[in-house]
Amino acid sequence: MTSRFLRQAGASVLALELGYLLLIQLAVVVFTPDTAEIDHTAPRGSGDVLLFLAADAAVALLLVWGAAVLGLGTFRDRGPRGGRVVALGGAAALQVFVVWAAASNALAREGGPDLVLNWVMVLLALVAFAGCGTGLRDEFGRPRLAS
Repeated sequence: MTSRFLRQAGASVLALELGYLLLIQLAVVVFTPDTAEIDHTAPRGSGDVLLFLAADAAVALLLVWGAAVLGLGTFRDRGPRGGRVVALGGAAALQVFVVWAAASNALAREGGPDLVLNWVMVLLALVAFAGCGTGLRDEFGRPRLAS
């Protein structure tokens, strides 16, 4: 019962993180003015921006994949075990990064709503990490099917 709850909670947190990532990217694209001509820098379509967007797309794919493996029973039972392990391990590693970034940001602040938001992010990332860990434990505890 606890395993199922952690998997569902982890999938929900990964879906929330995906929504947050997409919302932030939309805000950056819509509300950031293009000042390349004024600053005499490369325009928005330069390689650095494309690399950043590719990294965001990879993180989004990892979040969707991890949430699907954790939350959807039909998805969890299909495909190669290695793919599920990569999805869950990558999502767990991403949660370690989120905990580190949010905790260091929270410890650098003295107070205010950002402090509360960062500690909530730490708590949610730990829930997602526990869900990914439960999913990995289940993957390695599952007997392999003979081919």
